[in-house]
Amino acid sequence: MIYFEDGELIIETGEARVYNYNDELFLEIGKGHTLWTLESELDEYVKQLGDKPFGHVLEIGLGLGVASRYLLSLPDVTSLTTIELNMDVINAHKKVSEIRKSADKPHYIINNSGLHHICTTDDKYDFIFLDFYDRIDEDTIPEIKDMVYNGKKILRSNRKIAGWFDPYTPDEFVEEFFGLFR
Repeated sequence: MIYFEDGELIIETGEARVYNYNDELFLEIGKGHTLWTLESELDEYVKQLGDKPFGHVLEIGLGLGVASRYLLSLPDVTSLTTIELNMDVINAHKKVSEIRKSADKPHYIINNSGLHHICTTDDKYDFIFLDFYDRIDEDTIPEIKDMVYNGKKILRSNRKIAGWFDPYTPDEFVEEFFGLFR
């Protein structure tokens, strides 16, 4: 049994379910736990991103909105656009936002494919954060590579793109992952 299912189911929208377990929220997407995210990931976001994000930020992947809340809390971030493919996740996030408030800055959430948005938008960004995958492996590396390659085209000059690094990534993929962002 997945331990967070011992918590109280507080939100269910289609295939997205949010549980509260010891005052920590967990998001499960899909039957049989195909993807999940939890609030304790905040520590990893802080460690990995620090205060590097600034200006107009693009985030690919929403989840519980933990990274979104962190990005919006940074003093140099002026606005955030988040792209999320799964409408059930967006609906769950709206309900989570009533529980966990964000900073009072513009946050635009768009239901779309991250790659489609990156390839079709006329907007330019100061920082892009990729957080659309739950692990780094032979299946996700090509997707991340496409996002980074195309994402660099919509960055303002001398700006940065970063990706969520799962600390449990197998050693064989670590160098390749970080090489994508150089």
